[in-house]
Amino acid sequence: MKKKLFSLFTILSILAGSETIAVAGTNHNNDSFKVRFRENTLVVTSPKMTEARLYSQNGKLICKEQGKIAQFEIENRGNYTLYAKVEGKTVVRKVVMK
Repeated sequence: MKKKLFSLFTILSILAGSETIAVAGTNHNNDSFKVRFRENTLVVTSPKMTEARLYSQNGKLICKEQGKIAQFEIENRGNYTLYAKVEGKTVVRKVVMK
């Protein structure tokens, strides 16, 4: 039952949002590293993350956050690159906002 409600909630959330986001890249070594999108904010969390940086498509640093939770406001549609230091390693994710 919970699975069906979660699927329905996910579908309604996608339909309700006017913008979509895709986060590419999977690294099975960092299962606790999570990237989510809430309204116009990209939220990155990991209990072992020390730093996260978001770069524009042109390679310009947009914002840098320290700690286990990082929040980046994204106002423009386009491609971004997310770098996060998790357990001493740099994790890279491609973020596409349509």
